[in-house]
Amino acid sequence: MTVMENTGASFIGDGLTMMANRTQARHALLIDAYRHAIADSTVMLLGAEDGVWCYAIAAAGGLQVVGIENNADQVERFMRLPDVGLRERIDMRCADPLEELRSEIKAGRQYDVIILFDMLDGVTDLYEFVGLLADLGPRLVIVDGQFGRSEEPVFTIERPRASLAGVGRPYLLPSRGAVAMVAYDMGFDLDWIDWTALDEDVRLGLDDYYAQGDKIRASFTLTPEQID
Repeated sequence: MTVMENTGASFIGDGLTMMANRTQARHALLIDAYRHAIADSTVMLLGAEDGVWCYAIAAAGGLQVVGIENNADQVERFMRLPDVGLRERIDMRCADPLEELRSEIKAGRQYDVIILFDMLDGVTDLYEFVGLLADLGPRLVIVDGQFGRSEEPVFTIERPRASLAGVGRPYLLPSRGAVAMVAYDMGFDLDWIDWTALDEDVRLGLDDYYAQGDKIRASFTLTPEQID
């Protein structure tokens, strides 16, 4: 084996380890930590990608899991995933998330738990979006995505890397402060998930959760305010 071949194999191996560790950590903090709420519940996942997370939610006890993904190629990948005895609980839909929220509300449906992966970047009206979530009556909302670090209620204009090659368009990124303001105004209690609880030696592949710049990946939960 040449030196280049050996280096390539090592790089691939490190990449797979990083991906596996990232998936395991996200599963622990975003799914397992809320298994008590997910079990025996109806769950909607916005940003379902290829449906792997739908399987994870079903395995955590979700009775009915509705996955919403607007990328048709990702939804097609779901159809090629091996059935591990949970597919009958999963309804994977290729649809625009906002339109699907409105459609479910119009149909009078409600969900116990709603999970959002990378859904708030680009949302121009957070009040409308959170209001749609509230209309579905969830006991718990789990959100993971990119946010501005600022605690001030502001939006920043982000230019995706793809745009450097002439692909992609700038989008609005809400700050942590903007998310908090809208959540409280709309009658939710917000709790940021503490990613610093992970020891430094198990943070492989999770650099975006510990970024030091103006933008950071973060996670939080919303629960309806309890009125005394």
